[in-house]
Amino acid sequence: MLEGLASSRIGMRMALGVGRAVPKRAADRVVGALARRMASDTGSELVRASRVNQFVVSGGTLSGEALEQTVRENVLSMARSLYDLYHVLGDDDAEESLVVRDAEFVKFVERESSSGPYVYVGVHLGNFDLLGRVLGRAGWTMQVLSVPDPTGGYQWQNDMREQVGFEVTPVSLESLKAAARRLEAGGSVLTGLDRPLDEPDKVQPRFFGRPCALPLLHVRLAMRAGVPVIPFTAPRTPDGHYRLLSTDPIPMVGDRSSPEALLANAERCLAPAERWIAEYPSQWAMPHVVWPDVSLPADEEHAE
Repeated sequence: MLEGLASSRIGMRMALGVGRAVPKRAADRVVGALARRMASDTGSELVRASRVNQFVVSGGTLSGEALEQTVRENVLSMARSLYDLYHVLGDDDAEESLVVRDAEFVKFVERESSSGPYVYVGVHLGNFDLLGRVLGRAGWTMQVLSVPDPTGGYQWQNDMREQVGFEVTPVSLESLKAAARRLEAGGSVLTGLDRPLDEPDKVQPRFFGRPCALPLLHVRLAMRAGVPVIPFTAPRTPDGHYRLLSTDPIPMVGDRSSPEALLANAERCLAPAERWIAEYPSQWAMPHVVWPDVSLPADEEHAE
């Protein structure tokens, strides 16, 4: 269902309507029931993705009921984050109240205005879009490289991001050229780090110890422009708020024409994402299988 919401403009509007209609006091019950229903659909892309991804993140230690319970927690977390976003969407004060403005948040915003440029990469953990809206209103605006050829639902998300000042450009040859020009002129660029590519690159970095088809355009852009990469994310705190986590700027090293340098830089950018996801595995909001070649124990038993 979550993948349907992501691909359908009507689905996104329905989710927005539910988020606004369900009061906070009833959210746990309603969102929990919805998440249990989604998690029970074992044939869905979302559940398959959660099972594979959570299995790999656990180091291959999860199986049986332990894995299924982890999947239920993961689906519940994704549903809860969507509710939190849509419940406050369009109410600036309410959006702001859900994001922790601590010293790290202030440093993150001030660094963009005082130094840079940078290539920022977001990890889909917690509430990526809610954090982005608050950052945008804080003056943190830049070009966003989004999913190529966006469907109705993804276009709706792009429209939502543009409302707070981002210039959203689906990945294409022209948008990549524009991003390179922006970096050369002193402006920053933002894209995602952990959504698998439909068409794998020849260079596949290791993530949680396994090669996978994750994006490399952030590394290529940063190496070409000679600028650092900054990964960041926004996990949910125990009291229901979202806290920005980021790294110091990661300098790109080596010859940009070298596959070995490309691979090494990509894995250096993925290292903090591994730490954050390992710390908050249930909050990894990735509805796509990152390691499609992985066979789960249950799959092997079924094949026999």
